[in-house]
Amino acid sequence: MIIGSKDSPLPVDPWDRRVQFTTDTQGRTIAYRPHQLITSRRAVDEVARSVGRDPGKNDDGWWEPVFESETPSGGRGPDELMVINGLPNPLEVARQLRTKGYIAGPNHVFFASAMGNSVFPNPGVMPHPGVMPHPGVMPHPGVMPHPGVMPHPGVMPHPGVMPHPGVMPHPGGVSGDGTCGCAPSCGAWSAKTQAPRYSSAVPAPYPVTSHFSVRTALAGMTSRVLVLDTGALPDIRPGFERGNDVSDGVRTAQSLMDCVSQYALDPWDADSNRLLDPFSGHGTFIAGLFGRLAPGADVTVDRCLSSYGETDDRTIARALDRWFPAGSEEPPFDIVSMSFGGYCDENDPPVALSEAIAKVQMRYRRSSDFNNDGAAISEPVVFVAAAGNDASCQPTWPAAFESVISVGALGPSGAAPFTNYGPWVQACAPGVDIISTFFDLSQEKARQDNNEFEGWAQWSGTSFSTPIVAAEIAWEWMTTGKAARVGAAASFLLEREGQFRFPGLGTVVNSA
Repeated sequence: MIIGSKDSPLPVDPWDRRVQFTTDTQGRTIAYRPHQLITSRRAVDEVARSVGRDPGKNDDGWWEPVFESETPSGGRGPDELMVINGLPNPLEVARQLRTKGYIAGPNHVFFASAMGNSVFPNPGVMPHPGVMPHPGVMPHPGVMPHPGVMPHPGVMPHPGVMPHPGVMPHPGGVSGDGTCGCAPSCGAWSAKTQAPRYSSAVPAPYPVTSHFSVRTALAGMTSRVLVLDTGALPDIRPGFERGNDVSDGVRTAQSLMDCVSQYALDPWDADSNRLLDPFSGHGTFIAGLFGRLAPGADVTVDRCLSSYGETDDRTIARALDRWFPAGSEEPPFDIVSMSFGGYCDENDPPVALSEAIAKVQMRYRRSSDFNNDGAAISEPVVFVAAAGNDASCQPTWPAAFESVISVGALGPSGAAPFTNYGPWVQACAPGVDIISTFFDLSQEKARQDNNEFEGWAQWSGTSFSTPIVAAEIAWEWMTTGKAARVGAAASFLLEREGQFRFPGLGTVVNSA
């Protein structure tokens, strides 16, 4: 079923004018929506007075509730979260409000965690504009050409071989003076690039049978998965009919996408320039991994990221509020997969998403759960998020939330060189040269080499390690007959004795 969105349609152009980059007081680069502040209702009047507005008037809609289920007249009162628009310096206003005891923060921007070889997809960490100047990244094949990747359980059987992941010499994440061990960024980046941005996904051949999972759906068992991403395209076509000449590879890709029951359309060319948008197909790719590794899962893919790979705090919080409505006794989804992330001002968590995740998890907890010391086994809904691809120990959000499983990436011989790491990363899975479902552009008149895609692509990043971990949790839960909550399956998979734990990357999760 194709789903619509209550939000206005996502932008279809590059994010340059929609994203502001700056540095916090520690010199760390952050990204946020210009002129937007998220704070509580009780702080709105104070902000109004500080900018010379009448606190009692909102005729022009300069503030509005973050959550659609709440309204200015029927919300939760003074603690209701609001988005204030049109502020000249929302970051400074947020800092001033926090010193007065208010909850406040800019509307932080998050980026999809997909990349090619030696390119950093989170623009906030690169001071120069050439983030993704060419599409043909990962020029050498065979690094890990199939997605169930890493069939051997002991990815790195000798813990002393690589004591810290990712080319960064400070695996602990924090130095003796309490600061991050990573090198500081080179400063704010205006992101006013002129060159086209190309996708870092590359065409991949139809995988051979031996590269597919041997798993089959279990009778009567399913797991409901919500993927917040760019949408999905279950028929692996960009809106045209191929007649009877669909290849076996495209048919196989379509069969993997049968797991998707609800989806927002994942456009390949949202800006109509005949170039594959940089992050188009991201959600379709991820959905195929669930189809392959967790057969029987029921997957919903919402479109919360633009085809240029960006989203924000308010957008994701609203999506969670919409999919987990108040009044439902049982959660409509068991697992939420989020393959995006970003850095926040002063390393404080994003305001809206913090409340949205807390609301979901508290809504479905039972009284007995509060006697369990907050262990993962109690969670009625499991959130899984990408740690990021900046080779940094600085926490990214939403992965850094204590109640979210953060996922780093493995390569063919250990930690992927791009993966973020640190004590806040709880799990890791293959993330280099993963192959999964994509668009079939073979009959499109696309520019560059985009028309070489025939239902399959090869991509790298913690974006794809994340659904592998989420799919393994879903599969573990289904194979146990769902005897306990899904959080129990996550706890068993990641915390049981005997699991290999990679230093700085958490528990290694392998795929069948």
